[in-house]
Amino acid sequence: MDELRTKDPHDRFFKTVMADPRNVKDFIKEFLPHEVSREIDLTHVKHLPTERMNKNAKYCMDLAVECNVGGEKTQIYFVFEHKSYPDDRILLQILGYMYAIWEEQKRKNQPLTPIIPVVVYHGSQSWNITRSFSEQFHKLHEVVKPYMPEFNYILVDLTLLGDEEIWQKAKENPFLAGALWAMKCASLQKLGEIRPKAGIIITSDDEKTIILEYLIHTLDVPEEIMSEIAKGLGGEEVMPSLAEKLEKRGELKGKEIGKEIGKIEAKRSTLIKLLKRKFGLTLAEEEELRSVTDEAKLEAALDMILDAKDKSEVLRTLG
Repeated sequence: MDELRTKDPHDRFFKTVMADPRNVKDFIKEFLPHEVSREIDLTHVKHLPTERMNKNAKYCMDLAVECNVGGEKTQIYFVFEHKSYPDDRILLQILGYMYAIWEEQKRKNQPLTPIIPVVVYHGSQSWNITRSFSEQFHKLHEVVKPYMPEFNYILVDLTLLGDEEIWQKAKENPFLAGALWAMKCASLQKLGEIRPKAGIIITSDDEKTIILEYLIHTLDVPEEIMSEIAKGLGGEEVMPSLAEKLEKRGELKGKEIGKEIGKIEAKRSTLIKLLKRKFGLTLAEEEELRSVTDEAKLEAALDMILDAKDKSEVLRTLG
């Protein structure tokens, strides 16, 4: 599995976990609505390319898979988009994915494949985005509605699932359970609740390392708390090698993990506070800022604030 990097750790973690077909199958089976999942042939789940090109744009999906559905084995696609903040562009984003897939199929003279969009959410704010495409329009007149495109998406909001429910749903797949639990914890930052369920032990050192590295990059906790989390996941033995790996990559100083994360969080909080005061921030912009873990970029952004005439000048330094 690919190593995580500090840039956009949520996105990279989701893609790393879902690169394993078993995790995709178990997620479809246990976390999608039963009326959908019971019709899916889980013996046939194939990953699809996540990049699609047309003459105007490139579309990059987080995850796309091909399945068969129903007794007639009709082919369908699931397109997954993972979000760590509420994004009111999500329906347009999904529509872009759909168009890119269907346009490519038409270009190759292939029949169009039905697509079910799935949004996996684990942010600190409530997901308040409509699931209906037509409901995006303000005061849409009845006479216009028949001419508007219409589709919905399945929302899997991890923040609304209790820890016990996550562990129970994925009890046959401890790595998937631990990964989804970690995504929920990383966004909510509820330190008092960050305790793995007793008895759910991940056996693979590689899988333990993936989850712990993600938590190190996303949680603002001291080293002793991280050690307790590692112990709960049965991963205390991988912490020294993980710390050494992070140190070699120059992302964190092995024995000062908690201290370094605390410094990054302080700079992040200061940057958000100053931007709010000078320019104002949307919720989506604030959530994106909270995912930045590159200390050098945060310092550069802080240096720019006094002279910046627009927040876009500052935000560009974080891209």
